[in-house]
Amino acid sequence: MRLVFASPLILAAGLDRHGYLLRSGAALGLGAVETGSHWTTSAQPLPLHPLAHAGTHVDAGRPLLAAGSGPAALHGLSLAKPPGLDWAEAGTAYWRAVRAWHRSADYVVLNPGRGGPAAAEFADLVAALSARCARLVRARRLALVVKLPATWIEPAGRAALACRFVAAGADGLLVSAEGAAAGVCRRLAELREAVGPAIGLVSVGGIDSVPEARARLRAGANLVQVHRAALRSGPCATDLLARIAALRSQG
Repeated sequence: MRLVFASPLILAAGLDRHGYLLRSGAALGLGAVETGSHWTTSAQPLPLHPLAHAGTHVDAGRPLLAAGSGPAALHGLSLAKPPGLDWAEAGTAYWRAVRAWHRSADYVVLNPGRGGPAAAEFADLVAALSARCARLVRARRLALVVKLPATWIEPAGRAALACRFVAAGADGLLVSAEGAAAGVCRRLAELREAVGPAIGLVSVGGIDSVPEARARLRAGANLVQVHRAALRSGPCATDLLARIAALRSQG
């Protein structure tokens, strides 16, 4: 994806939608924080929280965490189709959001969401959006990551599907095992062989322990994304995140 992550651990979108942890999240071992999209009723994107743009991530005037000494966590912008919007208009809505927010993002996750289109239709949308993103004026090219729901990668033909999204312009694939954790490592290994080493693979779903995170990385994922595991409170959650973040150095 042409990006350097300080650790293989990503915080899934939905937990920090305004980006409060984009800087201080490095103290938790986060390689990236994904912020969620917000929409008006007209499907126009609203700006991120102004504190996120300012680089001062606070809650009621207090820092959430002491800033780490290492690099700041990367910013992944997670976009899904606005609720109630017809898919015929989805491409325009995605582009409006990218155009509004791309300056603060290192990569964009394109999420088909629940009740989304067929995979082939979404691949066409990704191709059109990739062509537009290539014309953005940026210091560094904006990486595109496509989320592949478990229902798309469970059936046979998942390798060809992954290659189709890569051909459409995806720099990375977010491979979901949500609700389908059985056989996830086998599927990751198959996808890694199909797309080659240059494409980023992110695994999400059911990663709630160090052994599970290690298995996903060994199967071919470059990065692991946590959601429910990060909702744990107290020292146990902090310790789990730190141990997952340290996996890269263990090989």
